[in-house]
Amino acid sequence: MAASAAPTPAMVSRAAQWAAELDGDNISPAQRAACESWCAQDVRHRLAFDRMRALDQRFADLAPTERTALSNTARRSATSRRMGTGFATFLLMAGTAWLASHSLSVRQYFPDLRTAPGDIREVALADGSTLHVDTNSAVSRSLTGEERRVSLFRGRLMAQVARDPARPFIVETADGTATALGTRFSVARDADGTTVTVIESRVRACTTALVRQSCVDLRAGDRVRLSDGAIERLPAVDVERASAWSKGWLEADDMPLTEALAELTRYRDRPIRFDPAALRDMRITGSYPLRDSDRALAAIAETSGLWINQSGGNSIITRDP
Repeated sequence: MAASAAPTPAMVSRAAQWAAELDGDNISPAQRAACESWCAQDVRHRLAFDRMRALDQRFADLAPTERTALSNTARRSATSRRMGTGFATFLLMAGTAWLASHSLSVRQYFPDLRTAPGDIREVALADGSTLHVDTNSAVSRSLTGEERRVSLFRGRLMAQVARDPARPFIVETADGTATALGTRFSVARDADGTTVTVIESRVRACTTALVRQSCVDLRAGDRVRLSDGAIERLPAVDVERASAWSKGWLEADDMPLTEALAELTRYRDRPIRFDPAALRDMRITGSYPLRDSDRALAAIAETSGLWINQSGGNSIITRDP
């Protein structure tokens, strides 16, 4: 059996049952022995069980609101006569949903990496590829003998892909996939959809539509939006400016001021307040540090003749004092 063989849905379901059964204080030696015997029957049994047990600490680390949301998500993915909110019940509900069906809606609660507001992180992968993970993002990675897959649950990343024709490099979101046919591209996921931008070489972007999947091949400078099972072509971009965020900079070239302020807000704990109508005719040009959004905001205000007022911890941008 190949080392990368995945557990079947039945194996995952049984592993979830074992993990739930052993998630208690009064576990008998016979129960432990029976579970160990089942794990020894097939390497995939052990893999499924170990992954289920690994969820224990991650579940404990979730905030109460996240636990409730996760339980609701899992409840929609599985059937159980007795529903609770504890980890054992979660395992029974979410086992097949997460491991067998690879449900992004469940796995989003257990990312490998989360970045905080203002944080831009560079991550080296075992295959030689590099990820630049943007502010307030959540990502998971899976490298097997057949493929290299990165799941983007929210935020933005840029992939610098190491060449390996035998193992495609795929970035997936709830809206679709972007498969590298070259070297460098970015994927951004928000509440309304996913944007794929090619920086170097080529990328194939596909929707996740169950009935009829749509795909399009993109070249450097191309952008598309994946949303509601459709692909929308967006205006081409300057690749240097489009990738500047991965180096910690906002590169503005006659950019609408409101767009720049919205982008800076993504790197802050509190949003920048402003009246879009009052600033709609203003545009800016320059380089601004994303890792120091206060300095960036001060520079924009100075060059644009704006005022920054503080109220309740919020920065308010106005044309008048």
